[in-house]
Amino acid sequence: MFANPFVIATVISLVARDSFAIDCNPNTVVNAKECQEAISQIVYNHATLSPLSKHFVYVSGNCSINVANPKGAITNITQIESGFNQILQRCKPGTGGGNLPANQTIFLNIGYRSTAPYAPYQSDFPSRKETCGLNTNAPNTHKDDCWKAYKSVHYGVEGKFLDAKYQETSKVTTTYQSCTMSIETSDGSNISAISEHVQPVFEKLLSKCNGKSGVVSMSEGAQGPNGRLFLKTRSSVPCGINDPTKQTCY
Repeated sequence: MFANPFVIATVISLVARDSFAIDCNPNTVVNAKECQEAISQIVYNHATLSPLSKHFVYVSGNCSINVANPKGAITNITQIESGFNQILQRCKPGTGGGNLPANQTIFLNIGYRSTAPYAPYQSDFPSRKETCGLNTNAPNTHKDDCWKAYKSVHYGVEGKFLDAKYQETSKVTTTYQSCTMSIETSDGSNISAISEHVQPVFEKLLSKCNGKSGVVSMSEGAQGPNGRLFLKTRSSVPCGINDPTKQTCY
């Protein structure tokens, strides 16, 4: 009796699709309950993950969960939560990650939350709360220079931020003399905010930080439902590590 090669190929394909290749890190321990709380923060549209958010992180306690969807693949809450649950079960009490079996272009990861300098970028950090002076070895900026950098950004008819080619973008960065400013989304989706809403937040950031590097987030302003908008100012000196001629940037 001969086996049908088509059936064999189909079975192998199904097994491969359902298997989840997970890499675990037993040296980093997380609390599963905190991880579940982080997973529950993911925003879905009618149980479907929006393809607009290309990458995002949520935290709860010391647990950090990361979803990377660079190609904007379509997936749903069942596949995402099942994937995270498998990571928690297989790696417990450690951390780990892997590509989602239902769609290999989507990567899930559970890890330990980032250290103190990155606190303003965490999902549980209050929006519109300025953080100043994170960058080290950085000369002060001049407020007027930062304003001129801000005003040099390209805008659409309604005041939406555009790139140098007048296209929608996830990030704009401009420099004027002592100051570099940037506006970017946390999830890689395009910026939906308009200057009218951003300018008062930018003004407060400049006043609060008074020449030091500054960062502040806005809960609105990203097209992706799992994104936030970040406004940043820093010295125009290049960023680098262990280089006395450069500033260390966060």
